[in-house]
Amino acid sequence: MQNYDHLGQVFKNLRTNRHISLKQISNERVSAAQISRFERGESDISLEKFLTALSNMHIEVSEFMDAVNNYQRTEQIRFMSALIPLEYERNIAGFQKMQAEEAWEFSEHPDIYRHHLNVILLQSFICKCDATVPFPEEYIDEVTDYLFTTEEWNMYELILIGNLYLFIDIPLLHRMGQEILKRKDYYWEIGSHKNLVTITLLNIWETCLHRDALTVALFYMEKIEPLLNDETDLYKRTIYLFLSGLLHYKQGEKQSGIEEMKNAIQIFEWVGSENLANNYKKDFERFVR
Repeated sequence: MQNYDHLGQVFKNLRTNRHISLKQISNERVSAAQISRFERGESDISLEKFLTALSNMHIEVSEFMDAVNNYQRTEQIRFMSALIPLEYERNIAGFQKMQAEEAWEFSEHPDIYRHHLNVILLQSFICKCDATVPFPEEYIDEVTDYLFTTEEWNMYELILIGNLYLFIDIPLLHRMGQEILKRKDYYWEIGSHKNLVTITLLNIWETCLHRDALTVALFYMEKIEPLLNDETDLYKRTIYLFLSGLLHYKQGEKQSGIEEMKNAIQIFEWVGSENLANNYKKDFERFVR
C-alpha cells in the first residue's frame, strides 16, 4: 500500500546531488534515455536495469530505500502538521477541505490506500469537533482490516488508533492495545514512538474507565505504570495519577480515589496548565457524586 510513484524522482535527486551525469551511469545494459524517462516518471525500467544504474552510481539498495522512506515520512509530517492548527481552532471547514483533497487523491490514485485512511482520520477530527456528526461504522471495519493485515505498526498506525479510540468498542480497542504492547520493545528504540505509545495506552485506559470496563482498565493501569519511569515526565505521570484515582473511585475506594484526582488537578493548576486542569475537573464532576 506504499506509494512508489516517486522512485524516479528519488533516483534523480541522488544522482544530481552527487553531480553524476546520465551518460556516466549508462552502458550497454541500460541507456541514458531509459534512465531519463524513468526519472521523469514516463516509464518504468526493469529490476535488472535499475540495479545496474544504482551500481554505476555506487549506491546500495538499502541507501536508496532509506531515501524513498524519508520522502514518505516528509509527506506524512506535512499532512499531520496541517492538522495541528485546525484542531486547535476546531476548524471543521478546514478538516472538510483536507478531507475532500484526500478523497480526490484516492480517486486519482486508488493504489495509494494512505489517502483513504487520511479521509477516515479527518472524519474523526470532524466528529470530535461536532458530536452530532456520526462516525461511519464501515470506517472502523476498514481501519481494523488495514491494521491487522499490516505487519509493522509505525507512527502513522499509532496516530490512527490514538484518534479513533473514541469510536471503537472496548473488545476491539483492547485487542489493539494488546498488539501495541506486544510491539513495545520495538517502539522503545525510537523516542517519538515511545511517547506516542504511552499516550495511546493512556487514552485506551481512560476510555475503558469512562465506559466502566474496569477489568480491562485495571489491565492497562498495571501495564502503563512501568512505562512511566522518567520522573521528569510530569504530564503523563499526572494523567496516570488522575486515572488511577478514577479507577479506585469506581472500585469503591471513594475517598482515596477522590484525593488522587484532586491532587492531579492541583498539579496541572500549579504548573499553569489551565486547559488540562479544567478538562480533568469536568471529568471529576462527571463521575464523582
